[in-house]
Formats: sequence, structure tokens, C-alpha cells
Amino acid sequence: MVSRSTVRLALAVGLAALATACAVAKSTPGEDPRSGTNASMITWADGKEAIAITCNEPGGCQTRAVAMCNRTNGDYTVLKMENMPTRGDLGTVRGAASAVVRCGR
Repeated sequence: MVSRSTVRLALAVGLAALATACAVAKSTPGEDPRSGTNASMITWADGKEAIAITCNEPGGCQTRAVAMCNRTNGDYTVLKMENMPTRGDLGTVRGAASAVVRCGR
């Protein structure tokens, strides 16, 4: 039989792992090791401010864009995407992934 303390320990470890996996990405420019991204503010071709994001993991650019656009409830418009990663691809072959987004719709 499994004791109550073992079940509690397993539950606590599971919740801690879930909380780490679901951690919100950094909402300010700079490197974010949690999401494997780096974001910077740039001026886009139309002269308006935009956010340039580089990412290593599938979904990393999207997670960071939502976090960076928290003042617009996570709404953003993609201006440019290159080399977006997918599960199982080789980043060394694909090259660095990047996106340029603007907050709001």
C-alpha cells in the first residue's frame, strides 16, 4: 500500500512541475531563460514601435508575445515570422527562429 505521505509528496512534486511548466514568460525586453526567448523593442518599416523576438522552442515566440503584450490582454499582430520551430526539427539545420509583433489588433 502507498502511504498518505507518499501520495502527498507525489502531488506536491507534480504541482511544482506544472507550475514551472506554466510559468508566465518575461513581460519586459531582454533574455528570458524560462521561455528560451529574447525580445527587444524596434522601429518597424512604418515608423511605429514593434517587438522583435527570437525563440528556440516551439511556441516560445507566441508565449513571449502574449507576455510582452499584457497591456492589450495578450492581443498582438504578427508583422514577420522566420524559421518557426516545430516539434522534432533540427534547429541547427533550420537556423534561428524569429518574429516581429505589434501589440493590439
